[in-house]
Amino acid sequence: MDIVEIREAVDKAIENYLYEKEPPRLYEAVKYLPFAGGKRLRPIIACLACEAVGSDFTKAIPFAVALELIHTFTLVHDDIMDKDEERRGKPSVHVKFGEDAAILAGDALFAKAFEVASNLREAETAKKILRNLAIMAKEICEGQEMDVSFEEMEYIEENQFLEMIEKKTAKMFEHAAMGGAIIGGGKKEEIEALQKYGLNLGMAFQIWDDCLDVIGKDIGKPVGSDIREGKKTLLYIYAYKRSESKEWLKYYGKEGASDEEVQKIIKFFEEIGAIEYAKKKAREYSKKAIDALEILPESGAKKELIEIAEFAIEREK
Repeated sequence: MDIVEIREAVDKAIENYLYEKEPPRLYEAVKYLPFAGGKRLRPIIACLACEAVGSDFTKAIPFAVALELIHTFTLVHDDIMDKDEERRGKPSVHVKFGEDAAILAGDALFAKAFEVASNLREAETAKKILRNLAIMAKEICEGQEMDVSFEEMEYIEENQFLEMIEKKTAKMFEHAAMGGAIIGGGKKEEIEALQKYGLNLGMAFQIWDDCLDVIGKDIGKPVGSDIREGKKTLLYIYAYKRSESKEWLKYYGKEGASDEEVQKIIKFFEEIGAIEYAKKKAREYSKKAIDALEILPESGAKKELIEIAEFAIEREK
């Protein structure tokens, strides 16, 4: 099964599961982002992992949809916390519907995810997956709190940053690949291999995302938003450690920074080697993800998973 067919199956399932209509304002806000497209990367990984261990990907669809709904919930709440006004090239949920409706929509998406995941066919598998989803959601909240608290600090160590992105972003990729393998009835070593794949892929994906914030094209939100928000990315950490003058800090985290000021920071990151360093780190994680798949039998699904790990560090948005 190829990625396009999986994405179409996931999109159709999302539409079927998000059937509620009353109260109208709440469910318009709930459906706004899921129906606005998106890469569906986490659901696709879950379905491919299920196939890679020799099963039919459709078994993983409820889990795949649950992952997408939790992912969307995090985006809705993140945009409120970060005051981001755009997502996927459209006004953010809180801009379109108001903050109160957006918070409730996020909560409803979160609750709906667990309802959907409970539709998995085998009771024992469903129990394991639901527990894993709860652990994952808790870790995402921990990562988000770390991210927010780091904004108040002038400097953090690289290992603190890596722990934060592991929880905030990579854990969902890890659970997507591991959960798909569990649902597909994979052997212990296959499940562990896919778990390792997912974690490393997530790390590569997030570090590359931080690069795209300064070099991306049509990324669906304003370029340099991490700079205006004072996010402690790998680029910031690298530049901070290696710059004698800290003159550039007066623009970093400046909410109303002009485009010119943001461009000054981007140029500085480029000149000091921060962008290249972050790209190199992302490539290392991507390679670890691909290497983890070695023990799996050759299949179309395995090939697609390798291509996703390559795509994670080549994309422009």
